[in-house]
Amino acid sequence: MDQTIYFPTLDQYKYNPAIVIEAHEGDLITAAAAGKVTGVYEDREIGKAVTMDLGNGYEVTYGQLDNILVSEGSYVAKGDVIAQVASPTKYYSVEGTNVYFKLTKDGVPVNPMSKLK
Repeated sequence: MDQTIYFPTLDQYKYNPAIVIEAHEGDLITAAAAGKVTGVYEDREIGKAVTMDLGNGYEVTYGQLDNILVSEGSYVAKGDVIAQVASPTKYYSVEGTNVYFKLTKDGVPVNPMSKLK
């Protein structure tokens, strides 16, 4: 997925390896697929985040999270609640409350819309 988009908050065009899904603060975030949690961390741009290994070289990252319910090393089933939506970081303040969703295959970003059902 090779996409440069305009970020109103930053007033610039920037490469974005993910999709940004509109949401409301406090909404529950459920796992798009089953996998193993490989990281729970905080990033200055995407805020609190969770990364999961989905197998076969696929990895998903969820960002802009609050009240994270999973921990590194835990296994998550598709549909399990993993966190809630946080207020946006300063990098997404104009775009509004959202979920950052990045899917990679062997480390290369892919369009998640082609994989979600």
